[in-house]
Amino acid sequence: MLIQELLTNQENMSAAEKAIADYFLQEKENIRRKGVRRIAAKIFVAPSSIIRFCQKIGFDGLQSFKDEYIEELRYTSHHFEKTDPNIPFTADNSETEVAGRIAGLYQETVLDTLSLLDSQILQEAVSILDKPTIYIITLSAQRGIAKAFEEKMGRIGRRVIIHNQTHRILFEIEHSRPEDCAFLFLSYTGESSHCIVYAEKALAAGHHCAAITSYGINRLSSLIPCTIRVSSREKLISNLGNYSFALSALYVLDVIYSLIFRLDYDRNSELKIQSSKQDEKPLFPSSGRHSGNPMLNE
Repeated sequence: MLIQELLTNQENMSAAEKAIADYFLQEKENIRRKGVRRIAAKIFVAPSSIIRFCQKIGFDGLQSFKDEYIEELRYTSHHFEKTDPNIPFTADNSETEVAGRIAGLYQETVLDTLSLLDSQILQEAVSILDKPTIYIITLSAQRGIAKAFEEKMGRIGRRVIIHNQTHRILFEIEHSRPEDCAFLFLSYTGESSHCIVYAEKALAAGHHCAAITSYGINRLSSLIPCTIRVSSREKLISNLGNYSFALSALYVLDVIYSLIFRLDYDRNSELKIQSSKQDEKPLFPSSGRHSGNPMLNE
């Protein structure tokens, strides 16, 4: 969850906490050079109340809060200047306008996701996922995204298993050797109990884990240090189709696939070609891949 959402959701806050939250929301980047005593005097609360408030929402103190909050403000001020990721089109838009707005949303989503990618985290993720078998744990709604990754990896000899059966996940966690596999958790909110429970169990069993989740504070990223962030502007309910998250996650998985492919480029190129050639061989007279377009044939 974004810090701005934590500050805005004041339903369970005391009067002093609401005053602190409102101050942070109003001042934004201006809090950079303001210390705890100066803020306390401005809004008439005790300095200790500010420290406790920052700790309550997941930070060590005011400085760590300021660092993360200012970085988040920087992130949310970039991209999506032309397209609302939640409502990219309206009922009044023509067919070509809808098509154009979705194209704009896709472009902005990829650029937004690119801005969140960290080279060191990507290197760590590739090191973790460079295993014969990768288990992906996600909700049913994201299985299609994971399936595309599974098919690509299969063409270079890597096994990806997408689990949604509780007993089977537990079996793999308990009986797989850490040196032979890795676990990848895919959750937009990072708060799915399905992912949290199995992440805790996989880590306790000594398995290597990575996660793909939204920007901000959530339990999954607090559990798994190697977390790759996806575009995080989409509301959970009031959106028209989860366009942004689906594309962002697909893009991140394609980046991971490409980086793993790069580890043994020549060999993986040969495996990919052999796999594609195998698809051309028909098992039945009417099967096999054919095209009347000369640009597609080799």
